[in-house]
Amino acid sequence: MNANLGELDLLRDLAARLAAAPHGGRTAMVDAAAQTLRVSRQEVYRRLAAVGFSSGRKPRADRGRCMVDEDVAKRAAALVQGARRKSGKKTMPLSEALEILRENGVGQVDQETGEVVLPQSSTTLSRAMRKYGCHPAMLVQGKPHSHMQSPHPNWCWQIDASLCVLFYLPKGGLQVMEEGVFYKNKIKNLERVARERVWRYVVTDHYSGALYVRYVQAAGENAENLVETLILAMQPRGMEDPMHGVTRNLLMDIGSANTSYLCLNFLKNMKVNVLVHKPGNSRAKGQVEQAQNLVETQFEGRLAYMRIQSIEELQAAADKWRRHFNAWAVHSRHGRSRNSMWLTITEEQLRLAPSVELCRELVVTKPAQATVRDDMTITYSLKGFGRHTYDLRYIPGLVPKMKVVVMVNPYRAPAVDVTTLNERGEETVWTVEPVEITEAGFRADAAVIGQAHKTLPDTVADRTLKEIEAAGVVAGRQSGEAPYGLDVLADLREAPAYIPRRGRDLGLDAARREIPPMSHVEAARLLKARVGAAWTSETYAWLTQRYPDGVPPEDIDTIAAQLTGPAPHKAVPLRLATQGGL
Repeated sequence: MNANLGELDLLRDLAARLAAAPHGGRTAMVDAAAQTLRVSRQEVYRRLAAVGFSSGRKPRADRGRCMVDEDVAKRAAALVQGARRKSGKKTMPLSEALEILRENGVGQVDQETGEVVLPQSSTTLSRAMRKYGCHPAMLVQGKPHSHMQSPHPNWCWQIDASLCVLFYLPKGGLQVMEEGVFYKNKIKNLERVARERVWRYVVTDHYSGALYVRYVQAAGENAENLVETLILAMQPRGMEDPMHGVTRNLLMDIGSANTSYLCLNFLKNMKVNVLVHKPGNSRAKGQVEQAQNLVETQFEGRLAYMRIQSIEELQAAADKWRRHFNAWAVHSRHGRSRNSMWLTITEEQLRLAPSVELCRELVVTKPAQATVRDDMTITYSLKGFGRHTYDLRYIPGLVPKMKVVVMVNPYRAPAVDVTTLNERGEETVWTVEPVEITEAGFRADAAVIGQAHKTLPDTVADRTLKEIEAAGVVAGRQSGEAPYGLDVLADLREAPAYIPRRGRDLGLDAARREIPPMSHVEAARLLKARVGAAWTSETYAWLTQRYPDGVPPEDIDTIAAQLTGPAPHKAVPLRLATQGGL
């Protein structure tokens, strides 16, 4: 307080002396006061104003105006921001950026001299960059973030993996990684224990803040450890550790393990919606990032005073701390413990996870195709449940020999989900229970011989066939009438009249064409067919004598007429008689 009073006395005395000082005598007084107070000259004048002193000088006409062009400020910001490291460290000061711009001829052009004018100090440039919103300190602030909420527990989980920097697992058990031995400048020491490092997986429930922690020993983050952590987090772990079940949404980063086939296939089979945030936007899953910090500071800090010999011992200690933390630590957002808030979940909101064995099976299980058999059933085999038969007779649109997509229902196993397409091409999922089988291997719902007979319900094809038959298809085949009164020739149209096309004669003389004679047998066959009883063996003898080289086809009609003519005028007997007389 005495120091403040002494400073006020000094400033009041200085103000009085400055008021009486001649022209040009104030500078030395102000400089002396600045040296005494260890401040700048401008700061001295600001403090003098606080005690009522005014220099009486008129403010500059350009006071409040920025003499640095916006383009210059943004170019300087680009230089500084581009030289910033990924860690966020700034490597180029504003003074250096100002010199680079000056040497490149960047700046405002003086209208009188034509010279490029730049601010003389980096302080002026800094003020201009703040005015235009491109100061380096402003650019690293990032975008304003919005708030997200979850309507109930298990609506959204977040998962993240982090390297446990404090401990590794050599042959002697878990030990502290001393900073002087294992750090970034001693790469060989880090590489030596790379495959013995311990990774920490943390899962948090966004609604309640409840968390699950799992430690693994691996060379790096991988899909197998990620999926196994999710499976174990979903399992019930007793009354003192209530958080369990299958989340509806999972938020994680875009790492290779998270987006691997094993992870995505498991989440798809469990009907979990995957939410992946953009790279560098760690705030999107800030809850699990904060949970990582809580585990590191509130649990791993204790390990320096513990003798941990194995991963199992480390996990047991972590489980004990986690149960305590979830039960008693008050969450700053809702003001309750994490367990008490998670226990507000209702029966409809809690999806119970299947067994660990089935969950692991779902990691590699793909939807399969099955063919509908003649009795409208399919078969499907699942590890741990065996092969079962499923009755699809009540699913609309199915007919025998049709293929359907089938997948085990993880929440009602061994029930399966059968996917079909409706008339609009949209997928419809039907959950079907397996058919109950008797001790003798019969279906329990089958009719008993001699007591009852059950007919399968009509399929779509059956109903359609009946409609077609009712339209007169069968009766129409007998009566010659088409069904529905249709004209089966209605689609036939007369051909259009085409203009004849000219052609050229081949130049052949039809009159000069000759037909080869017929054999006696062939001619006899034709004549016998035409004259009937008038044909005799004597006639055949005459024919062979009359036409020794074959019978010309054009003579057939003449011979037939002679054979069937009036008896007195028949030429053949006359010839035969004449020949006999000779």
